[in-house]
Amino acid sequence: MKKIRILLGSCGGLTGLYLSKLFRKSDYADFEIYGFDAESKNPTKFFVDKFFTVPNASNEEIFLNSLINLLNKEKIDIYFPLHSKEIRVVSKFEDRIRNSTDTKFIVSPYQSFLALDNKRNLYESLNKLGIRVPKIYSNEISPSDEEFPLFFKPESGSGSKGTMAVDTRAEFEILKKQKGLFLELLKGTEYTVDTICDQMGNLLGYNQRIRIKTLGGAAIITENNYEIDVGPYLQNIVKNFRVKGPANFQFFKTNKNEIVFTDVNLRFASGGLPLSVASGLNIPLLTVKLLLEDRINPEEYIPDKKHRIMYRYFEEIFEEEHDNL
Repeated sequence: MKKIRILLGSCGGLTGLYLSKLFRKSDYADFEIYGFDAESKNPTKFFVDKFFTVPNASNEEIFLNSLINLLNKEKIDIYFPLHSKEIRVVSKFEDRIRNSTDTKFIVSPYQSFLALDNKRNLYESLNKLGIRVPKIYSNEISPSDEEFPLFFKPESGSGSKGTMAVDTRAEFEILKKQKGLFLELLKGTEYTVDTICDQMGNLLGYNQRIRIKTLGGAAIITENNYEIDVGPYLQNIVKNFRVKGPANFQFFKTNKNEIVFTDVNLRFASGGLPLSVASGLNIPLLTVKLLLEDRINPEEYIPDKKHRIMYRYFEEIFEEEHDNL
């Protein structure tokens, strides 16, 4: 069995923990699993072979130097950047990393991040493609009373941090001093679509699921649902913005049967990815195969479309620290 050294970046969240366990159980290769994070206190360190503390990606130069040194020192074969901030930096300096290491990785072009990562840019970009997005209210013009409640969302950020319903004009006046968007509050069913694209930006496979319950923006109860097919929408976005590797898309099917796209994340989904894998679309392993240019059966890109529900629960780990005497 081939041996592959795989590095999980910014692995302190749900995605890093899940991937470490997934690759540990895989019979595709003998994965030696490495991980890093800016915080030493996180549960993923108990599930990897080696764990490293690396500076936060906020300081691009320090982070890049630490990353390149780690990739070379540990002879990493495949690197998965996981956090939005980390992935943006890796995309921005993609050529520098590739020219300095032998490690394989896949990220979307930096221009794609500029177009899709910031929420205002995202809605403008999708609107130009004829894709329905939430209505944006100007911070300078107060909505009519009939238009409340609204939804406030920061222009950039991960998960649901900073988002909230805006029920009154008084709340509107307070929040408009912050940098964010006031949007129509969508009512209906919220979906996430997990996707995988190749190095040329071609959509290869996707799995649709309903977000039933979330925690910190990550799905903890999610259910496959194929009552509608947004494949043509995905093809349109992926083609125009050259999306590469794993990505996830969020949209609402409103009570008026409108399809309204709300988010595009150029990374693994943070919560419901296990459901897509359990449904036959093993996006992490398919990404490894793409990077290794291994032969892939086309059926591996098609989920089984069974009615399946994922419930995520938490489990405790205890660590005792002792003073050195």
